Amino acid sequence: MMRGALCLLGWALVIAGLALCPRYCRASCPEKKLQEREEEANVVLTGTVEEILNMDPVHNTYSCKVRVWRYLKGKTIVKGDLLLDGGNKVMIGGFGDPDICDNQVATGDTRIFFVNLAPEYMWPVHKNELMLNSSLMRITLRNLEEVELCVEGEPNPKAQTYIAIGVE
Repeated sequence: MMRGALCLLGWALVIAGLALCPRYCRASCPEKKLQEREEEANVVLTGTVEEILNMDPVHNTYSCKVRVWRYLKGKTIVKGDLLLDGGNKVMIGGFGDPDICDNQVATGDTRIFFVNLAPEYMWPVHKNELMLNSSLMRITLRNLEEVELCVEGEPNPKAQTYIAIGVE
């Protein structure tokens, strides 16, 4: 009886650990410094995911139509065929990419996106799309301030070296 209870307790701890892992195990994902992420992205914008499209069952990646709220960097790059639905939406691909730590979204999620134009080798499937360049960031006052400072070239010396992804 005691042995069965200990076994059950052990399994309960394993399940509890797995349930907590998505929130706390992200620290093991190697993320670049915010300043590097900003420098490598040609476009940084805030937006809300409106629609999930182009799911690739082989690579488990997908694209999203995103309503843009604000460009923090690179607004002049996003023009012409990149703009959708009257110019306030863009298509962003690369969600689900295993090389990017925090890259999963659901319809209605509002995030800070670090993106680049899709390279020609990804055409025609991703032509006129922006592609995720690094992890998404949640919209918080602190995160917005940190990104704005990086875009302006004035990294905050009091800020942490790495911004916590998904933990507020």
